[in-house]
Amino acid sequence: MAEKKVVRYKLVRHKWPDEIQAEKKRRQRRMCIVATCIVCFFGGFFLNSTLHQTAAASRDEFQKLEEIYSIMSDKFYFGKNQKNLNQKLIDGAISGLVDAGGDIHTSYLDNEQTESFTGSMEGSFVGIGIQFYGVDDSTFIIDEVLKNSPAEGAGFLMGDQIYAIDGTVCRNMTTSDVKALITNSKSDEITLEIIRENRHKKIKVKKATVQDSVYSSVNGKTGILELDTFAETSGEEVKSHLESLKKDGCENLILDLRDNTGGYLKSAQEIASYLLPDNTVIFREETKDGTKEDYKTISGYEQYKYKKIVVLVNGDTASAAEVLTAALREHLGATVVGEKTYGKGTVQVPLTFKDGTMFKYTTAEWITPKGEKINGKGITPDVQVKLDEAFYTSAPVLKKEVYKPDTVSAAAKSAQIYLKFLGYAVDRTDEYFSYASGEALKQYQKDKGMKVTGNIDADTLTSLLSSCALKWHSEEAVLDTQMKKAVELTNGN
Repeated sequence: MAEKKVVRYKLVRHKWPDEIQAEKKRRQRRMCIVATCIVCFFGGFFLNSTLHQTAAASRDEFQKLEEIYSIMSDKFYFGKNQKNLNQKLIDGAISGLVDAGGDIHTSYLDNEQTESFTGSMEGSFVGIGIQFYGVDDSTFIIDEVLKNSPAEGAGFLMGDQIYAIDGTVCRNMTTSDVKALITNSKSDEITLEIIRENRHKKIKVKKATVQDSVYSSVNGKTGILELDTFAETSGEEVKSHLESLKKDGCENLILDLRDNTGGYLKSAQEIASYLLPDNTVIFREETKDGTKEDYKTISGYEQYKYKKIVVLVNGDTASAAEVLTAALREHLGATVVGEKTYGKGTVQVPLTFKDGTMFKYTTAEWITPKGEKINGKGITPDVQVKLDEAFYTSAPVLKKEVYKPDTVSAAAKSAQIYLKFLGYAVDRTDEYFSYASGEALKQYQKDKGMKVTGNIDADTLTSLLSSCALKWHSEEAVLDTQMKKAVELTNGN
């Protein structure tokens, strides 16, 4: 963050539009397949010998589900229009079974989701170092540029719209199609044409193995260590960075766990072992039968001592990141700065099937060393600091909609908040699009060489998003009030 070039302008770290649409489609699909949720995982329709029946699920009920599956497969009218219907029924049935448990962290992942999940856990991948989402089948927005990646070096920024890859325009595509154009290219160098603030720009970038887990920098006598995830390699990476910070003479440590949604608890245990004494309880794990097991620091790890430790967190700090945060606060008195964490205090175990899909299910709940449960509650910071309102404001998906002044819409709220962040003279930031805000938008459109209408449309909203990202990129040291507070605290203020 401070003294770093990594793009962190999130403009909401909740659910992107394509994720919301995917959830809607998934719910609709589950309604269509009704209750075929116990279909065999391996190709036979029913698990005569492999499904363990309970008192609540009799043989007759299994037969009913088998019959529904058979009808959907053979007689369902709209099935004729669907490719791979049987596989869709099975995948949907499994998802329905999993969702019936009511645990959002127990999930069934298809091949693409499994590949993405596995890649993130490994801590490295071959690509250019960007993450993006699809607004629709022709609009793909970069929402993260990874630190020290080829993409960062080439100048990509969060908020850039991917328009074309090696001359192929990204139109009528899925996110998987766009990803394939990048990763499957036979050339080591590819050219992406992006749209930034309504202007087209071509950028050449080389593919490489990208490490995306741990980064560090120095601010005076304070080392800043940023962990994006707890991957398989994170423990070793942290050791290397801590050693480097030691050589730089760092006396204090800022551990940035913002947007770190967790990963391997083993990695959290390894990292804690560098900072906490031997035989120190990091967390306790409670299983279904009430059994509790202590997980302690690993003996023999080199200890790195600091006068002050500050942990930065936000609403997307979760799971293993919360484990480490709680352990450092309860044992070392580390100061937690930022926003209340997500509150994911459960442990998942992945089960990978031969077809490349995965079932990830909850097996236990973890408890802090002092006996606190954070699942569903989160960790409240010692010092609460928020970023600008724009960082928590999502941009709604617009296609052909156009909003003029004196109208009410979600787009108006987003646009006015973005304009205010950019320094334009809006008189309100709610869903009513005022005439004064319309004039401010006209000035913005004029400044960016756009058609001056004073109306909110898809291109204007995308450009505003891009402008906000650029402002964050160039003024991060000032705008990142959470990091500023962390630095103040380590300096004794």
